[in-house]
Order: sequence, then structure tokens, then C-alpha cells
Amino acid sequence: MNPRQRVVECLEHRQPDCVPISLGGSAHKLTDSRCELLKKHFKIEGESPKRLTGAYLSYVDNRLLDALDTSVRYVHLRPPSDYQADLTPDGRFTDEWGLVHVPNDFGIYQLEGNPLAKAEISDLEHYPWPDPTDPARVAGLREEVLELYHNTEYAIGAYRPTISGIFEISHYLRGMERLLMDTLQDQAFVDALLSKLTDLLIGYYEVYMEAVGPYIQIIELADDLGTQIGPMISPRTYRKLLKEKHARLIASVKKKAPQAKFLLHSCGSVKAFIPDFIEAGFDILNPVQPLAKDMQPAELKKTFGSEISFLGGVDVQQTMRGPVDGVREEVRRRIEELGPGGGFILAPSHNFGDDIPVENILAFFETAHEFGVY
Repeated sequence: MNPRQRVVECLEHRQPDCVPISLGGSAHKLTDSRCELLKKHFKIEGESPKRLTGAYLSYVDNRLLDALDTSVRYVHLRPPSDYQADLTPDGRFTDEWGLVHVPNDFGIYQLEGNPLAKAEISDLEHYPWPDPTDPARVAGLREEVLELYHNTEYAIGAYRPTISGIFEISHYLRGMERLLMDTLQDQAFVDALLSKLTDLLIGYYEVYMEAVGPYIQIIELADDLGTQIGPMISPRTYRKLLKEKHARLIASVKKKAPQAKFLLHSCGSVKAFIPDFIEAGFDILNPVQPLAKDMQPAELKKTFGSEISFLGGVDVQQTMRGPVDGVREEVRRRIEELGPGGGFILAPSHNFGDDIPVENILAFFETAHEFGVY
């Protein structure tokens, strides 16, 4: 099997010849320093393509993915024509949603301020929303995806087209505390905001799928709903305010890419939502963080493995930072727990950060190739 066939077989819940491996999608990338150190290890010279302005996860270099022998290559929507993410002297920049990104001492960007913190429903019509239909967003994208589709054997993933998903953007704009209070005290506002964001995201995906839809195997949405110890909102609130909107988005996308599998990136403890994720139409759950409450991979596979696939699973909170033997053991264990019968793409449970030794990253991939053969 080639990598594309392997991914397709796996996501149909059939066992391929070996476990597919992914790097470069939502929240399983390399920080800039890890990218450069790995390039040095593999003697890869020259600049890497920069995907994100001002971010600490700036680069996705397919030459590095070739060296690591991963199975998926990701395409990205472009910025709009009028967008200039100019960095201030202290490294800040404002994105197209009006959100201010501020680097902390570790080089990781955090958001400052909430533009809709005091907004009423009537204010939503006057906010300067992004234009999903700007043709600059897909400039050169069809040519890129055709090159990957016809001249390589890799599976192709459509990297998420926006900073995050419906729920995440809503609390970026409103503020987490205020939004969570609104889910109890002002559900009309929450519904109006989430509906507006759903319409906008459908617009983004329609433009995106027009360019790449027939050629991709994976489509991403990033919408965190979990913390380390439990859900951010109750499953009941999810069903009332968000589930239908996720389903509407997925249905719209699948019209133009019916063959593709829809991946939801949702960090933390999200087991309580998985039955609803499946009903909404999600096909793949990422990142499967094994140290979060109720996210034990073997149990997830046993309970939901016939209905949803998993991408991720190898802990970055402790294991990837620790001894290299622990990395090898965890990779083997995840393959044993999640691999049988297909429905599993191996990846880290979040980005490979600056605190993860390069030798551990190399051990991750070496072990995956050694023990991932069925």
C-alpha cells in the first residue's frame, strides 16, 4: 500500500498494512526550534515555507515530513488580500478577526482582550467580520493540491481554514467567563453569535472545498471543548447550542468533498461528547490526550472504535519530555491499543514543543515504523 491508500483504508475502519503517521495538522506540528533542529539532523538546507504569520508554529516543511516518512501532507487556506499581520516591536499582531496575539516568555502566543465582551445581539451585524470569499484565500491552492494528488502518493489533509472553530472563536471574541455565563443567562446571544460564526465558517469551507474538495482525504475543524479534568460545557449545553451547528457545517462541506473524512480537533477530556460528535457527523477525533480525565485510549477504542477514528494518542505532557525508553514504550502501547482493525493514525497528542528533546521526536518516528506493521 502507498500512504494514501493506507490512510483511506484505515479511515474506513479496515486494517491497512501498517499504521499511518501524521505530523503537520492541527495541534500536531513542530515549534520553529524543533523544525530547525530536525532539519539540521537530516541535513535539510534552505528556508522552510512559512504558513502562519507571527506564530511559534510557523512552518510545515514537506522535506522534513519526507525524511520522517509520514503519511499525510496538508494544504492551507491563504490570508485575505487586504490582511497585513504587522508585528509590533514586542511581537504582537492583530488577526483578521480583530483578536490581538501577544507572545509570552516561552514564545507562545496568547490572546489579549475580547472585542465582543460588551456586545448585544444587535452589535453582531456591525462587527467587522472577515470576508471568507476573498479570492486571495485560494491563490495557487488548486495547483498545490493537484501537484500532491497526481505527483505524490501521500494522503492530503485540508488544514483548518480559520484560527479555530465555532465555539473557540466565540469565547475568543466574548471572553471565556462571559460566554460560559451567557450559556446559562443569555442563550439568545450565544445562539446568535454561534449562528453567525457557523455561517462564516461555512463560507470559508465552501471557498476552500471549491479549490481542493475532490482531492483530499481529511478535513479539519479545531474546536476545543475539554479541559484536563472535564468538559468546558455540559453535553446538554452542547446539544442545545452547538451540535446542530457542527452538523450543518459538516453537511455543507461533505457536499463538495463527500469522500473526505471530517476531523474534529478537541483537546482535553471530551469523552462525554463523543456520542454527539458521531451523530453530528465527525469521522475522526484528535488529539486523544491520554492524561486527560476519561481519555484512556484503550477504553475509547473499545467503546467508540467502530464509529469514529482516532488521530493522535501519544502523550506530550509527560512522556515525550521524559526518557527516550518511555517514548518508545508509549508509541508501542498506543499502536497495540488503537491500531487493531484500523481507525487509527498515530500522532502526538499535541504539538512537539521546545521542551521536547529532538532525540525523543526521532525515537517516536523510529518506533512507529518499527512496530507499526500489522
